[in-house]
Amino acid sequence: MAMTRRRFLATTGALGVAGCARTKELIGKGDDGAFSVATVGDTHVLDLRSTSIVQRAVSRINADERVVLTVAVGDMATDGKLQELTLTKRAFDRLGGEFYAIPGNHDVDMTSQDIYGNYRKVFGEADWRTNYGDWTFIGLDSCEGAAPDVSIRPDRIEWLQKQLDHVKPGRPIGLFTHHPFNPNTKAYRVQNADETLALFADHNLKFVASGHFHGNQVEERDGVLFTTTACCSSTRGNHDGTEARGFRLFHIDGESIETEFVEVPL
Repeated sequence: MAMTRRRFLATTGALGVAGCARTKELIGKGDDGAFSVATVGDTHVLDLRSTSIVQRAVSRINADERVVLTVAVGDMATDGKLQELTLTKRAFDRLGGEFYAIPGNHDVDMTSQDIYGNYRKVFGEADWRTNYGDWTFIGLDSCEGAAPDVSIRPDRIEWLQKQLDHVKPGRPIGLFTHHPFNPNTKAYRVQNADETLALFADHNLKFVASGHFHGNQVEERDGVLFTTTACCSSTRGNHDGTEARGFRLFHIDGESIETEFVEVPL
């Protein structure tokens, strides 16, 4: 994976890996160790033309020197087809910083015996763990086939527990999933979200960034920030009826987070 002006010191725990309006939700401010993470979700790429908005998002992310990591939070494709996933990956290949992805329910091919086969061929394994500075970031596969409403599977619960066994209790953690964990999400909350979050009881979970619900939702519970973000797609609309498409930034300073939605024109 090419690195340019940003140096990303990462270790993984699994294999894998024109003008814009802005809105902000202030979560906190810190003093030291500032950097940013971008999430892009629900691109629902169908063909080459539908990658244009993804390319515009990539250009905006590359223009922000603070961003050290970009995570695609699922539903990159429309039907999990190899061509759709490949086209999406080529658009993300233009990123200057480090890139990871997690699958969404539209990234699995339900017509194939190995429903993750196309995804793994293009993006690698569905789960991962990586470090940057004092932080640990974890990508968790939340899919149950192509189902829109899910529980985190027992094998994924077990995998997550094993990852946390390698993380010091005080180390800040950012978790990325496709399906929302937001306590008050308008739809699609992971059915065993509280059970999954309980795994972090002795750890320092700071935020959970999700997709699937095409709309900007930001809330905080027990010191944990939960978000979903409007889709970054020209083939789909937002579930909350809003028009803006785009991506989300997490500006991290120490253990404090400021989150920002960046609109990308269609």
